[in-house]
Amino acid sequence: MSRGELSLVDSTDRPWYWYVLIGYPVLSLLGIVALARLTGGGSVLASGLGSVALLIVVTASGAVTLPALWRDVEFVATETDAWSPDRQLYVGAAIAAPLLLGVLSGLAAGFGIALAIAIVAFLLSTVTVCVAYLYNRHRTIGLLAR
Repeated sequence: MSRGELSLVDSTDRPWYWYVLIGYPVLSLLGIVALARLTGGGSVLASGLGSVALLIVVTASGAVTLPALWRDVEFVATETDAWSPDRQLYVGAAIAAPLLLGVLSGLAAGFGIALAIAIVAFLLSTVTVCVAYLYNRHRTIGLLAR
């Protein structure tokens, strides 16, 4: 087959979004293990700038999961009648939990503590939402359903 005969592959034909949803909990687990190694099991805040930066990078990469989750819910809703997930529930839970905890802790303890709690809450809420969504997706239609 020559180079001119190759057909273009359209990336929208494949449901690649759930790969992101699997990858983020794995990345988070590796990040938490790396933090434990860097801190020696102690406090992240007391250990240094590298540990705090790693925690922020792992948490910030969670922002990629929200559009991927939104698109996969859209894909599942159009492709199958077996399950119609509520995208506002999944994405809203990942956003509302850290927002609420950040505001409440900001009122109680100040901005620095609120920021730290919001970062950790976003990490935990996005991992929880990804795992819960993938479990429900797998139970209903399977992960590799097209």
